[in-house]
Amino acid sequence: MPRILFTFLLSLATLLHVEARTPMRGWLTSMPDSVMPLLTKNNRLDFIDFFDARMEAVVTNLMDGKSRMDTLTDDYVRISYTQSCEVAMKLLPVNDSTDVLCMVTTAKAAIDDSRIAFFDEQWNPLPTVSYISEPCMDDFRSIEQGDMEWSKLNVFFRTYHLSANSTELQCVLTATGYLSEEDRVAVAPYMRQEPITYGWINNRYQRYE
Repeated sequence: MPRILFTFLLSLATLLHVEARTPMRGWLTSMPDSVMPLLTKNNRLDFIDFFDARMEAVVTNLMDGKSRMDTLTDDYVRISYTQSCEVAMKLLPVNDSTDVLCMVTTAKAAIDDSRIAFFDEQWNPLPTVSYISEPCMDDFRSIEQGDMEWSKLNVFFRTYHLSANSTELQCVLTATGYLSEEDRVAVAPYMRQEPITYGWINNRYQRYE
């Protein structure tokens, strides 16, 4: 009888484990080294241990630089990967037991610029177009006039911002950063001032209007 009971409880625990969502720390633990090559698995485990101990979550990466994790929740993490790169990740629900991971990598330079990617629970890359229609330069244009002024923005730089507290995503135009002060003033009247905001609706990011 005890063996039957043990077998039943073990089967129940296994079932619950399969159906339960994996928190962000589980994703960090299972992340392939190829996703963030400068951080080893031990680095990522140290991040979690330091954070849980309420210590500064800083590790020495494979380039002998410092990487820092400043935020970790069940569904969000933000890491200063290097001095010039920040990585933020958010878990987004697909159904009651499955998430996809959205990863935003931002180059921190004279002009910040982001790239967005999505992964399944085995860290297989997913097609970005299946989860978001990314904005283009003209989506930040507020009015149709001013073609000459708007044409000064000929390189599209933007940053994506994930939220630790919601599933919203914002996109901010940073392309004006390479313009002269005179050109920024000329472009400003024709440029959208607020970020483009997306909500996680029906298993993809959909733009709010």
